[in-house]
Amino acid sequence: MEKKRVVWIELLRIAACFGVVVLHAASQHFRDVPVDTFVWKVSNFYHGISRFAVACFIMISGALYLDKKRTWNLKKLWLKNILSVAVAYVFWQIFYGGYRIVITGNSGRGAVWIVKKMLVYVSDAYFHLWYLPMLIGLMIITPLLWEFVNCKRGKQWEEYLIILFLIFKILPYTAAYFPLPWIDHIKTLMNTVQPDLATDFAGYFILGHYLYEYGLPEKLERLVYVLGVIFIAGGIGLCQWKALKQNSAVQSFYENYTLAAFFWSIAVFLFFRNHIGRIQWSEKKAEIICYLGGCTFGIYLIHAFFRDILHRAGFDSMFINNTVIAVPVVAAVIFVTSLIAVILIRHIPVLKKWIV
Repeated sequence: MEKKRVVWIELLRIAACFGVVVLHAASQHFRDVPVDTFVWKVSNFYHGISRFAVACFIMISGALYLDKKRTWNLKKLWLKNILSVAVAYVFWQIFYGGYRIVITGNSGRGAVWIVKKMLVYVSDAYFHLWYLPMLIGLMIITPLLWEFVNCKRGKQWEEYLIILFLIFKILPYTAAYFPLPWIDHIKTLMNTVQPDLATDFAGYFILGHYLYEYGLPEKLERLVYVLGVIFIAGGIGLCQWKALKQNSAVQSFYENYTLAAFFWSIAVFLFFRNHIGRIQWSEKKAEIICYLGGCTFGIYLIHAFFRDILHRAGFDSMFINNTVIAVPVVAAVIFVTSLIAVILIRHIPVLKKWIV
């Protein structure tokens, strides 16, 4: 292996990547089937249980980028880390822009029209590519956060920031979907402060480093597991209830900034850290796991293409009557197909460095 990797981190990375694929496989008919059908209920369930994926991706980045053993050089940060993500973002934006032009049958409308349409597409992130600009933003402030969390009182400052993240982002975001008295006034009051550094995805970034570095006491860890299951189950149930009430799809109660996603993501992260991390892998198996983990960035980028191709061919979450089986089967096919494509791309000298 080219560099030392933590096996449980790579396994979590693979699980999070597959979670994203499951989420997108389950969403194929999320908004075009009646919410009182079994198909929608299954889609809602898979939507909920896969919500750990994005948060865990960010927590993994926080764990690794903010590691005290790491040192940051601003030139290297911008010319290697940030530039590589930016190039990948531009490439895949153009790729998906071209793909959309082709599938809509507008490729024959002339070069000028295509250029104008491409500029429109490139200016707005394709549905899953929003993650890359967000990651670039986190990398830009990483050196500052690294100094912050690795100072003499770094542990206490991290705890403080995580509490701010919970109070100013997670709780208000969750409460906004409940008909609580004075909720608008409370939200306005809390948003007056706007501590953005700790209340957006940087909160998960710092949380990942904290859990990676310090973990949680055993009793508190058990409580997190219980709360994770309770909140995500409650979120799934509330989405079902609200959807039936308003007769349209709802996913508000388990989105990334809800209590459900917060505790569910922490529970999954800790499970891999403290339980999967105890497994002793042979050198060969560890090498395979780390290789697959290294492919997840590319899988994330390209899986939307195969998802759409398979969907157009009739292979989606409703290709058989049993959606419970169909969603994971479709997700597995998308994941494996994307993996094969990434492996092939990684054999192309220039592309392997910049786009996967």
